[in-house]
Amino acid sequence: MRDFTNLQWPEAPFGAEQRPFGRPWDMLAAFAIDWAEQAPGRREAPVAAATVYLRVRRHGSTYDISGDTLQIGFRATVLDHPDEAPDLLTLTDRALTRARRHAVILAGHALDQDLARMMLLSTAPLRGAAGVAEAWAHRSTKGPGLALMIDTAAEANEAATGLDMATTPLPAPMPDSPAGCATAARAVLARALAIGLTAAVHAGRYRWEGIFPVADTIDQAAWDVLHPIKTATAPDDTNRRPPTPAEA
Repeated sequence: MRDFTNLQWPEAPFGAEQRPFGRPWDMLAAFAIDWAEQAPGRREAPVAAATVYLRVRRHGSTYDISGDTLQIGFRATVLDHPDEAPDLLTLTDRALTRARRHAVILAGHALDQDLARMMLLSTAPLRGAAGVAEAWAHRSTKGPGLALMIDTAAEANEAATGLDMATTPLPAPMPDSPAGCATAARAVLARALAIGLTAAVHAGRYRWEGIFPVADTIDQAAWDVLHPIKTATAPDDTNRRPPTPAEA
């Protein structure tokens, strides 16, 4: 798998002093999964998954943002081969587990459908996906200690009109080159950001003037990681705060 992130510790996004935030903040976590086009009779396969983290206020006034000022944290993972799908599902499951407990808001676009696909495809239990799916079905009633959950395909769809791209997914080709992986990562990251922005507006956390430039914001935030290609690793999941690095 190919991993693209601007986080120092992508496995501990809620506990570490990470670029680009510098210190712990309340955060919104937005999820997007892109699925491959499949020939008749073939099983579905994920192509790429992304989580975008946006700094928000748990309570209080709304942020005024723009494409030039918005800071985002992100991680996108893209398959080199369909056989790696179980690893991508496991990595996404860990991110869901963390976000459910530590994010202020957890957002997705018809995320229940992605979760159902994940659990159907996986040969191992996906406890994070299962927990979010259960909470998602009852998201109008927020449980204690859990993130507020927002579906941008349902209650928040009107807020998406201020973006320059749609939150609805399109079938994606399986990448066959490093450049193809970077293209897939850029696409899934842009959709995750669009989902996060839509949810943030719906929840009264963000506002902006005009049409928000989602694609340009991703290019600006990820220009330095969408070119160097590195292989994703799968360290043990942890939400413990790691040692503070000497340099951010």
